Amino acid sequence: MSDAPLRVVQLSDLHISSSPGGYEWSDTSQSFEAVTEHVMRTPPDMIVVTGDITDGGRPDEYELAGTALAGLHVPVYCLPGNHDSIDSLYAHLPRPGVVVQATMRVGAWLFLFADSNAGGMAFDAQQGWVDTADRSRKANGGLTDHEFSWLERQLSASSAEHTMLWLHHPPGSVTYFEQPAYDEQICRLVEGSESLRAVAAGHAHTGVTTDIGGIPSHLCPSTGLSIDFEAMTLMPPGYRTYSFWPDGRIDTSVVWIDDARWNQRHRLPSVLAQHVAGRAAFDEVRTWLDSVV
Repeated sequence: MSDAPLRVVQLSDLHISSSPGGYEWSDTSQSFEAVTEHVMRTPPDMIVVTGDITDGGRPDEYELAGTALAGLHVPVYCLPGNHDSIDSLYAHLPRPGVVVQATMRVGAWLFLFADSNAGGMAFDAQQGWVDTADRSRKANGGLTDHEFSWLERQLSASSAEHTMLWLHHPPGSVTYFEQPAYDEQICRLVEGSESLRAVAAGHAHTGVTTDIGGIPSHLCPSTGLSIDFEAMTLMPPGYRTYSFWPDGRIDTSVVWIDDARWNQRHRLPSVLAQHVAGRAAFDEVRTWLDSVV
């Protein structure tokens, strides 16, 4: 077995859009191309996309995203975010080199790709767990009982020495994204597992690392709009790199595409800053966006 690490790039919150103007007021196609051009200067062994692959969850958006990801010619593993539509994602995103699956084993490592969008799902007696009509607005993280039980079984049954859990929503305290019930679920998984080494997530459009149950929770910036929550300013697009070593070590860092196109640290608009601080509802943000886009 090779002593070399597995080199992985995490992309998140692509928000690929087929609507005029892109995602909110940003051109996510342009920033995605800038990020992936930078990534492919040193091609990784694989790429993991941690949700919000599209903005509207529409079939044509998944066709756009799938074509772009397949064009990287690196294995790409995807999981859903709150902006994704499960039916459209499974029907229109997968293709050679781009997969949506729950597990992946490489050497001593097991990767688990879970759906943390319990708030935007409902149980249907005929179809099982399905998206609600307002899934994208139900942004709170959480695992359904089914998903939690599945993760427990995977962690218990696997012979892998080390496990990495990939999610969309970040557990751990991250400004207004904090979800105590969700944190408790992840802590229970950590406590019940001897192999779980870290968690990786997106959703918050930032690149910090926090702690959950005594293991690191690594957040990935968006390939579109990112945010510095301390300064309350916008950040350039970015991604996160990992080296997974056979002995269980993880080296990770955030890479920002900090060139002339995105080097200005604009202050967050007042209503968006209020929303991030938990003092303005998302509907207020949407009303403001509709007035300026």
